[in-house]
Amino acid sequence: FHPTKYLKGLARAIEARGGRFYAETVHVGDEEKDGGVEVTTEAGPVIRAGAAVFATNSPTNDKVAIHSKQRPDRTYVVAGRVAKGSVPDSLVWDTYDAYHYVRIQPLGEREDLLIVGGGDHRSGEAQDMDERLAALEAWTREHYPSFGAAEYRWSGQVLEPIDFMPFSGRNPGSTNIYVHTGDSGQGITNGVAGSLTILPLIIGEDSRYAALLDPGRKSLTSVTSVGEFVRDQAGAVKNFAEYIGPGEISSADELAPGEGGIMRKGLIKLAVARDDDGTVHQRSAVCTHLGCLVHWNDFEKCWDCPCHGSQFAPDGAVLNGPAVTPLAAAD
Repeated sequence: FHPTKYLKGLARAIEARGGRFYAETVHVGDEEKDGGVEVTTEAGPVIRAGAAVFATNSPTNDKVAIHSKQRPDRTYVVAGRVAKGSVPDSLVWDTYDAYHYVRIQPLGEREDLLIVGGGDHRSGEAQDMDERLAALEAWTREHYPSFGAAEYRWSGQVLEPIDFMPFSGRNPGSTNIYVHTGDSGQGITNGVAGSLTILPLIIGEDSRYAALLDPGRKSLTSVTSVGEFVRDQAGAVKNFAEYIGPGEISSADELAPGEGGIMRKGLIKLAVARDDDGTVHQRSAVCTHLGCLVHWNDFEKCWDCPCHGSQFAPDGAVLNGPAVTPLAAAD
């Protein structure tokens, strides 16, 4: 199953039925108005519709309701060549915490690309990426002896719901705004389930899975879910305590090219980063979503928010939601 080929076909089907796509149209605000929805874009134009669906890795339309029930995790992946047929063509997970996941990508008549992921941790709360990737390579060689060198290494972000089910349906407190998130790395499967759930709600028909996937559901239904909730919220509380702590650096001069660190300046904290060419960026370290302090991601060379998963470039530009506005100027 090829995800991007599937999405390309889906896009053709939508356009054949009169649907339109607008890339690079960044959402910065939304409001329910006159029985519909108005979406404000970064460039200025306003989109008006009877209903809006925020089908995003992390919902940008909601500040608290969904984010308090899911955790942003950073996950790591390595990939390398193996002999054709030496690894079964299957999709595999194990039951460790953090779990490993495995699949192959055909390369030709003689080789496959073995793709293995794992080493997850809460976003913004680790700086041992090289060790995690090395452990992932070692695990791969142990279980798949035909695996040679890791030719590719990357990371991604997944949202883990505390009760292990995605959120798909009417946004809590809204009438015509819908949301799909919490895919836990299984967005292709859950995305289809979400479409089959949300469409009937929009057109006023019965939705078979609406109660099960309801974003407004009470998720604290088991000891496991309660434990997940407590651990996740403790991470946010710990982050706010950093407001009164010292900085990591006292001057931008301490940073080598490609490095970043938090610097205290009086009562505020600054996110300071130095580009490979030596250019220094200084922005507020306060995430523009809900005010947590960002942490430097040494692997991706960006700023991560450990509370809800927002990501910012070294110059403060938004890379990943739920934040929709850049880190503020240093002053």
